[in-house]
Amino acid sequence: MKGDEKVIEFLNKALTNELTAINQYWLHYRVLADWGIHKLAEYERHESIDEMKHADLLAERILFLNGLP
Repeated sequence: MKGDEKVIEFLNKALTNELTAINQYWLHYRVLADWGIHKLAEYERHESIDEMKHADLLAERILFLNGLP
């Protein structure tokens, strides 16, 4: 299915935000774990994984619309 270019562009911007969030949460996880703040570190790790799931859904939709993530 060929999608509207503006929709694909918007989805790619959302994907960029999700990928940025993944990196940010993962970095927080590593730093907090290094500091010994393990409970908060685990929270950040789970947030990063949730963002990965969001990014996967966006990439899947972009590809469905014959776009390039």
